[in-house]
Amino acid sequence: MQKQMKNLRNIFILAFTLALIANSAKAQQVPLFNQYYYSGSLAYPSGTVFQENRYVSFVYRDQFGGLVGSPKNFALAYNSSVKNRVAFSSNITTADIGFTSQVKVSGGIGYKLFGEGKDGFSVGSQMSLSFFSLNEDRVNPENPVDNVLADLLGQSGTALSFDFSASYRKGNFGADVALPTVINESLSDDAYTRINDDNLPDFIGGVRYNFSINPDLNFTPYGGVRMRKTIGAELDVMGELNFKDKFRATLGYRDNFGVSAGLGVQIFSKILFTYNYDFGQKNAPFLADGFNEFGLHLKLDTKVVEDCALTGEKVVNYIVDQGIFDEDLVNMEDKEKALCYFRSLEEGNRREKNLNAEAAYQALFAKVKAAELAKLESERLAKLQAEQAEAERLEKQREAAEMERLRLQELERLAKEAARQKAEAKINEILMMATEEISFTSGSSTLVESSIVSLDEVAKLLIDNSQLKLAMSGYTDNSGDAASNLELSKRRAEAVKAYLIEKGVSENRLTAKGFGIDNPRADNTTKEGRAQNRRVELTIIK
Repeated sequence: MQKQMKNLRNIFILAFTLALIANSAKAQQVPLFNQYYYSGSLAYPSGTVFQENRYVSFVYRDQFGGLVGSPKNFALAYNSSVKNRVAFSSNITTADIGFTSQVKVSGGIGYKLFGEGKDGFSVGSQMSLSFFSLNEDRVNPENPVDNVLADLLGQSGTALSFDFSASYRKGNFGADVALPTVINESLSDDAYTRINDDNLPDFIGGVRYNFSINPDLNFTPYGGVRMRKTIGAELDVMGELNFKDKFRATLGYRDNFGVSAGLGVQIFSKILFTYNYDFGQKNAPFLADGFNEFGLHLKLDTKVVEDCALTGEKVVNYIVDQGIFDEDLVNMEDKEKALCYFRSLEEGNRREKNLNAEAAYQALFAKVKAAELAKLESERLAKLQAEQAEAERLEKQREAAEMERLRLQELERLAKEAARQKAEAKINEILMMATEEISFTSGSSTLVESSIVSLDEVAKLLIDNSQLKLAMSGYTDNSGDAASNLELSKRRAEAVKAYLIEKGVSENRLTAKGFGIDNPRADNTTKEGRAQNRRVELTIIK
């Protein structure tokens, strides 16, 4: 009876301990933050197919809170892609949580089923061997409960697991899914496999999209879900800002980890350092103090030097074609490709090749800058010449326009002068005809009928030309008394004036004077001459 009670007690202690381990570690075996953006092979071996270079990543995670048994992780990951079709990866991870420690060694393979370049669909599989042991920093030999746990679990155990993953890439879009525990079997017939089952997710997946804000700045949001039968679904939402592949910043939220924030710096051309902090879940054991996670990611040289040199030559040509003379405008990856190209042109040992390649790389920017300055100077001179030519053209155009204006002005003046002269000639003709045709009955100022037609023409002329003023000068022949002839010449001029007024001509435009026998225009000794002297001359007043 006592032995049965002891067995029941031990079973209860074991069940309680396992439940405590599972509860306290419920968020710990979730993929490390670095697996989302920098070390994808730890979660998705299928995704390594799309990487161009080989990488080695070191990741360490701890609370640094001094809490005995607090979770801590270490990961060493390597991946390599062969001709963008097949990828191999290997990982070593450790996890210390509560009573147990785990070391996991895994090897994976990814294969692209279809697609070219960085696009396509791939699948991957990973086999892992886990070594479990009791955490010596946590298990106290003097504690009866810990002794029972050691008796029931043993000092160590092993488990074998197989993972499956699939990845899809199209342009800036990417999606990954994984089943981390398709197979999970104990090799030591112990309870450690149960712990492994409780800690590992049954499904993990996520999608991302790379947005190019400008040539120097990219933003990649990520949304994912983790599923475990012990606690259900856990969501991950986060994003990364990448500036020139030199500086990175992340911010997001992960269930059971809380708010997550981090920074990344390309400290060398091939080394990326990252730091992330999860602020933790305040009401959960072991999670309230938050987590620090450090990552160091080393990019190894590509396997095929020829491919490296070929892509590097394209980078060099692009720098020359685009006129890039500032080295800071070229990201680290393109710089390495360009250096690879310059090394391929050099002879000598490795150190000499590196030094000469670096010198050639610097000289490239100096050459491009000199060419760009020469181009700018040539463009400036061409622009100056074009401006001068345009100014000369405009000046000639202005002079031609002015000459044309003066020509048209002169033509207009000549036309007006010709019209004026024509009008004056017409007026003079009408007035001359009127002077010739105006006649009076002998010894009187009565106009004869034949004078009316000419005077009507004169009246119409004055009405049509309101600016004209007319002077009427009366004359007689030398017959009779001079005084009588003077009076008669005046009355005859007044008679013409009166007729024109009667026809509508304003009186203030007309003047009438008599001059008697003055200014004869013919010989008074003949009958014809005296007839010509008996007249009323019509003249325009200036």
